[in-house]
Amino acid sequence: MIKNLIFALLFLALNASARYVGGLVATVDNEPITTYELNSVMNKTKLNKDEALNLLIRDKLEIAQVKKLNITVSEFEIDQKIAQLAAANNMSVNSFKSVVKSRGTSDEQLREDMEISIKKEKLYASILNAPNQNITPQNARRFYENNAGMFLRFDSISLIRYISNDNEALNLQAKDYKADIKGVKKEHLNLSSSKIAPNLVYIFNNTQNGEFTPILESPVGLERFYIISKNGSVLPPFEAVEQAVVNAMIEQEREAAMMDYFNKLKAKANIKYIQK
Repeated sequence: MIKNLIFALLFLALNASARYVGGLVATVDNEPITTYELNSVMNKTKLNKDEALNLLIRDKLEIAQVKKLNITVSEFEIDQKIAQLAAANNMSVNSFKSVVKSRGTSDEQLREDMEISIKKEKLYASILNAPNQNITPQNARRFYENNAGMFLRFDSISLIRYISNDNEALNLQAKDYKADIKGVKKEHLNLSSSKIAPNLVYIFNNTQNGEFTPILESPVGLERFYIISKNGSVLPPFEAVEQAVVNAMIEQEREAAMMDYFNKLKAKANIKYIQK
């Protein structure tokens, strides 16, 4: 969730903040894609030039369809979306906004990003059917066996846990994991993944060695973790990750349907590539 969330926010933010700076690399139905936009996508997503350009073309086509279909979003829907993302990442709304702000996105920008996200969700809702009837327990187990790498997790982990009631102190701590910050308690831990709550396993699994997790709420206050190292890998039993397997299957179906829709839009669009 954290991983997907951050990617989504990065991409949405660059769309909302794009400026007509520098030369053009393409036009989509006379809508320009600039060198600035392309470089921003490449830097933030680490995609190559062709992949980044395709992503921008898809975005332009989706936004054009949103306008054509007059898809609108209410302030209430935006509030709900932010609350859902916060809950999905085991955070309060305030903690979630704090994490997003620490990555350079203001509250105003966040709401604009969420508006774009919801509009695109509504755009695709009409073409995304209910989960395929082929997603049965038997097929889910087969998917799990054929895609075991998707569900691997670390066997053990070495990390530092920071606890505080001060959000800013934890943000300051994130600048230097060794620093002694006033109001922050720290402890070094070595844990087996089997002894860690599932939501934390997910967050740790998607946080690179040498990086901090977002700030999380816990019974003892606010906390965040610095990942020193993750060791070994284990494949949890199917029963422990069955819902994650089903979600992965649904996501594959959704992405296939969305890509088919995008390809049809692209085939009809007037796309011009500007050679440099």
